Amino acid sequence: MILVLWVARDASGYMKSYLPLDERELSLRFPVHIARREFVPWDAQESIRIGSIRVRFLEPNKIHFSGTDLAGKTWTVTGGGCMGGTVYSADLDHNGKTDITYASFTGGNGLAPPMHVLTLMFDSTGRPVLSEMDGYFETDARGLKDLLDLDGDGRAELLRQSFDDGYWITSLYEAREAGWHIIHGQHAGRQYPMYTRFTSRANRVPTTPAPGRHPVEDNLSNHLDMGSPALQLESMQWANVQQSGDPILHFSNGRDCVEMGWYSTAAVVIDTPERRTAATLGAPEEAKRLLDTIVRNRIAVRIAGSGRNRADPKPSTAWCSVEMVWGASNTKLP
Repeated sequence: MILVLWVARDASGYMKSYLPLDERELSLRFPVHIARREFVPWDAQESIRIGSIRVRFLEPNKIHFSGTDLAGKTWTVTGGGCMGGTVYSADLDHNGKTDITYASFTGGNGLAPPMHVLTLMFDSTGRPVLSEMDGYFETDARGLKDLLDLDGDGRAELLRQSFDDGYWITSLYEAREAGWHIIHGQHAGRQYPMYTRFTSRANRVPTTPAPGRHPVEDNLSNHLDMGSPALQLESMQWANVQQSGDPILHFSNGRDCVEMGWYSTAAVVIDTPERRTAATLGAPEEAKRLLDTIVRNRIAVRIAGSGRNRADPKPSTAWCSVEMVWGASNTKLP
């Protein structure tokens, strides 16, 4: 276990050699409370509490969150436990409610993202809005080093790096209204996303991709556009997520979109007046059960986020992936 954590941190440090922010900017850390260090799946009998919220592991290798909203209605969230990690609490979006972050290790090294960051931000009803991202994140004794407040507004920003077509891409997400919003354009004196060329030595100088290069940025935002028409999930072709299979979702707008099994960060939510239930593909049985329920009961959905096709070196407009499928029983189909 010690060796795995060391490798993951060493790989993350290497990626920082291509991070175009300076040390002053990286010092603008967002403060968090450490609820539990070294929280690992083999402590299946243990649980922690953050206020009225219970956090525990389920077998095999799942993390489970549960609680009640402001009206006393139950909610649950289930995700992948990975190789364990640290649980933090903080009001990420500055709305007066304590949010939860679980930063976990995957064991990946090289170009394989060594960490996942799962967050629960609580909305005005006291129900959680789930997000999970993979990336080259780092932790230390103070918390998650990639969690910043660059503009000093009291809202957290999450810095994420990815690699595509010869460039490191630096993306920024801001916590607002119980969700992560991707930043495109000016923010705190920088233009996002930023690109740095992958070279044989450290290179933290932002640049513009050369002609013929098309690095594609993931959009892992979980912000739902409530002004867009709701969709129907007409059918679903499940896949063996634990073997990196990609479930295919057939929507009423004619598009077929995948939830990528390799990373298992995509989320499914069913929200009803009685409860909110959510799961990521890291908990495949729970995620499949929610998708089956959405199809069977014809629950209207909205979708958010999109990941690039990391297996295809050429970007394609036909490619469709989703990071969030949100089903709400009180939403009507057009």
